[in-house]
Amino acid sequence: MIDDKQYKIMQFGMEERKVKLLEQELTIKMKKLRAEAVRERLNIEKERLKFRVDALHQRAHLLKEGVLQDDIDSALPL
Repeated sequence: MIDDKQYKIMQFGMEERKVKLLEQELTIKMKKLRAEAVRERLNIEKERLKFRVDALHQRAHLLKEGVLQDDIDSALPL
């Protein structure tokens, strides 16, 4: 039979393991949040670049159609 001292040692070990697991869980959650933030920044940058590419395509199309550069610059600023 386990005496009181052994039980307390065993219980302490379990509590210590529980704390380590909670620390690991928090570390993983923090890493996940950082990764999600990076992903969101990249998505924003991607959308910004897509908008810029579309604007450049429109400007090029208007130039080919003979629209003056000054008119394009005033209508589609970059």
